[in-house]
Amino acid sequence: MDKRGKLYLLPNRLGEHEINKAFTPWQAEIVESLSQFLVENVKPARQLIRALCAKKDINACTFFEMHELISDSVASSQIIQSMYLGNDLGLISDAGCPGVADPGAAFVSIAHEAGIEVVPLPGPSSILLTLMASGLNGQHFTFHGYLPKEASQRRAVLHSMATGIQRNAQTHLFIETPYRAQHMFDDILLTMPATLKLCLGVDLLTSLQLIDTRTIQNWKNQNISLNKRQVVFAIGK
Repeated sequence: MDKRGKLYLLPNRLGEHEINKAFTPWQAEIVESLSQFLVENVKPARQLIRALCAKKDINACTFFEMHELISDSVASSQIIQSMYLGNDLGLISDAGCPGVADPGAAFVSIAHEAGIEVVPLPGPSSILLTLMASGLNGQHFTFHGYLPKEASQRRAVLHSMATGIQRNAQTHLFIETPYRAQHMFDDILLTMPATLKLCLGVDLLTSLQLIDTRTIQNWKNQNISLNKRQVVFAIGK
């Protein structure tokens, strides 16, 4: 009988919203049963575990950080061997869903290659929440992750994106770090045709949440600051 452990993909909170608004008792049961976690960073993972399972002894848990484990084939192999012996593992992103704009995808691939069962748990995704609320094409869309850091390259990508949207009405989504969000917004207004629509999904599931879709021309008339804010950008027709 195969007693291999499972890899549970555990979404994390996007903001300070109450835990019972985004997570189910089943997820808390899964977390309660786990003693090993692969995490993007330990602090956000511990905060999630504490919120879901207040009585769990977190100090008795083992945490492996993704950036260390994924670059170390020996360490990855040891984790897989532990799972072959029946030990389950929880993978936790800093925010949102593991494997989506997240380094955890690399270990999920390793798990599949090793024949480990992968179990995704439901939870908040800033990308899907923005798409849902945008009013843009939800049948045909592309997520780009992060666009180039260098301004001229970023604008070239945006220009190409605009051409594609005009041709096939596809929605394009991407994210940016908080300290570059305003620069991204400014470049979109500079590069994109005035008639296209831009949805901003800002600080989702927090008390500062903003979700707004306007034409590029309309956005040019707004006074908005995205400096140091978490933003998902969605552009379409």
